Order: sequence, then structure tokens, then C-alpha cells
Amino acid sequence: MELDEKVRILLEMAADDLDEGLRHSALRPINVRPLRQGGRTFRIFRILLTNACVFNCYYCPMRRDRDLPRVEVSPERLARVFMTAYRRGWADGLFVTSGIPLSPRDTVDRLIRLLEILRFREGYRGYIHVKVIAGADTAQLRRVVELADRVSLNLEAPCPDVLRQIAPQKNFTLYLQTLTEVHRLAESLRADGRPVLRSGITTQFVVGAADDTDRQILTRVDSLYRERVLHHAHFSAFRPIRDTPLENRPETPALREHRLYQVDYLLRRYGFRLDEVVFDRHGNLPLEVDPKTAWALAHPQEFPVEVLTADRERLLRVPGIGPKTVEKILQARANGVLRDARDLAALGVRLWVAAGFLTLRSRRLADASVLEPRPLIDPRTTAGHRFYEFSPGTFR
Repeated sequence: MELDEKVRILLEMAADDLDEGLRHSALRPINVRPLRQGGRTFRIFRILLTNACVFNCYYCPMRRDRDLPRVEVSPERLARVFMTAYRRGWADGLFVTSGIPLSPRDTVDRLIRLLEILRFREGYRGYIHVKVIAGADTAQLRRVVELADRVSLNLEAPCPDVLRQIAPQKNFTLYLQTLTEVHRLAESLRADGRPVLRSGITTQFVVGAADDTDRQILTRVDSLYRERVLHHAHFSAFRPIRDTPLENRPETPALREHRLYQVDYLLRRYGFRLDEVVFDRHGNLPLEVDPKTAWALAHPQEFPVEVLTADRERLLRVPGIGPKTVEKILQARANGVLRDARDLAALGVRLWVAAGFLTLRSRRLADASVLEPRPLIDPRTTAGHRFYEFSPGTFR
């Protein structure tokens, strides 16, 4: 197989949902994903070293027993491909992961080789995100931490019992230990004055491939945040991959994934605690209303909030108001320019959500009762059963 065909396959298998609009653009065959950071957009070149793997995870499009072309690109060739894209202005940074064709240590050695070529031979100083693998030794993990801007390791499940249902060859304890070891190594290097992992550590959970609950997933995420291990978490709604043991399992609604991301933001940016999150009797987030509104409706004694006097923390609790909008409200208050609902809308307040929880000069803007959750048409199901060749959320 020619190099360009190998690269095409490995690029497409590393794609995710946000890449779909770019696949047939002028950037073809370069797979780049826009990543907004610090007020600008970075185009991330996403690729695998190989799609060959000895693991047989039930949900994975690259599982060992699945019939598909297995290809690999050497670290030297991949470095040349990426640097060509970078120098031509097609990409600003690199995301690289890999299947495990032999062993975790062998695979991480190849990833390290790629990083060393880019950093030292090519002189590349830009963004690199590397997915490491449980089972790598401490020296390997330390080297990756020294050379990458972001490191991730996907736990895939919140606990051993759930992981065993979808990936019986994997050891949850080993994965969790490896994730925390990466954090420990980064903290040790920072203590020595080394500016490592500027973009932190991430992990991912496959949602709905097994009998997991949102409470289980978020409990694990919250624990990793409290231990300061994670920069942020990713959630990937399960999709049934053709020719895998889970091909007949219903796909997880994208809305469930979205709700998990919303709670993640509440924990990281809004000052919410996990014990404040509203779950249903099954331990899942309600799909028919967003988590912040669910909390507000469950705590009517906290509302309405007076726009002109409430502090930053109380304003952040109002549905329809985010951190940037809160800062704009506080600035507008200081300048005395908040007169009516139109001024709030101009600042970014989503009045169709927020109005029922606010007063302005002691006058209520709307009735919160109109936001009572309405039943959806079985939101946890999809119309018909679809099969996927690859899951766009496999690698984040």
C-alpha cells in the first residue's frame, strides 16, 4: 500500500464529529479539527501511527478480530507528513494516537520516537497532544510528559465493573494508576522549574456501551478534578460498530453526551458541587432540561435573583447566564447602564431561559413555571438502528 493511502486511512480513523464538514474541503486529504483556544482557532492534524491492535475491546472499530485493512506509518514518515502540512499552513498542531500492535511499551516507544524527531530534528515547537497507553513504564511516561503539550489516557469507563463489560482485556486499576502517574511526573517536573504539559491531561469515557450511569461517570470525573489530575474530561456517546460484539446495541443519544459536558462545565467553571447535580431515579441526567435549569427548578427558594445586587456566585447560578456574561453584567452595573431586559439581552443573557429566575429593580421578568420540564418522545432512543464503520468519537 502506498504511503498516501496509508495516511488517508489513519487520518480518517482519527477523525471525530467536528471533522465531518472538513472531509471534502480544500484541506483534503489533510484531517484537521478546529480547536478554539485563547481567542484564536488552531487547526489540529489528527492521525494514528497504526490501526493494528492486539486488544479486542467490544466497542472499538480497531478491535483485533474485526476485518479491516491494517496499516501503519513509521514515526519518521509521519513526522515528514505532518511537517509538510505544518509548513504549508494546513495545520497548526498535532494530535497523535495509536493502536497497540505488539505491546504498550513498544507502542509508546514509537510515539516517543515521533516526538523526538519533531522536537529535535525538525525543530518543531508547536502544539502536540499524545495519547499514552497503560502499561508503559515510568521512564517512557516521563519522556512523553517532557515533550508533549497535552497527554491523555482514556479510561473509557468509570469503574472496573463497567470496563469489564466492554473491554475485558483491560485493567481499570492499571489505567487509573497510569493516568495519575502522568500527573505525578508532570508535577515533579514543574517543581524543578520545567514548563511541561502546558495544556494539561485529559481522559475520555465511552457513554452507554455498558450499563453505566451518568452518576457513576461524573463521580469518577469529579474525583479526578478534586485530585487535580485532569484538565478536562471527554465523553463519547456509544455508536454500534459493524462487525463488533456490540453492533446490535442501541446507540447512545447525542443529547446524553451533551448533558454530561454541561455538568462538566458546571463543575469546572460555575462552582457547582457534584452533590448539587440533579439525577433521575436511575442515576442519569434528565434529558428534557439542561442540568443548570434542573437545579434551579429543584431549588425555587434560591430565586428570583436581583440583577442589580446579586454577587458573582449567585448570578452564575442563574440558567441562561454564563461566566463571561456575568462579568459583563457586573461591569454594566458599575457603569449604571442596566435599564431593562433589552440591556440584559445585549450583554448575552439568554432571556428565554433566564427571565423566570431574575428580577430587575425588584420586578420579575417572567414566570419560571413556563420552564417546567416537558416529556420528550422517548429521548433515550433513536429512530431505527444504524451501524457505523468507525465511531467519530473514538479518539478525543
